[in-house]
Amino acid sequence: MMFLTLLTVLRPERVGEELGVLKRISTVSPPTGIRIVGVYSLFGRYDAALIFEAPNERMAKAFISRLVRAGGYRAETMLAIPAEEL
Repeated sequence: MMFLTLLTVLRPERVGEELGVLKRISTVSPPTGIRIVGVYSLFGRYDAALIFEAPNERMAKAFISRLVRAGGYRAETMLAIPAEEL
């Protein structure tokens, strides 16, 4: 299953440090069964997007919960269905 998570940095230490906070996402080792497909910095309402694969919703939730606690993010996660599967 593919998931898309939109992240907002809650408390950068100083203005302009959002990028450093976002780079921490790439350093988080995903648990067995989770594969990070990509991490993207965004302009606009959200600061970053994380695309990842997980075997089920329960594992996806556990991974994102751990990421949010470790990094100081607010997250909004949704299931992503490839258009060719619709």
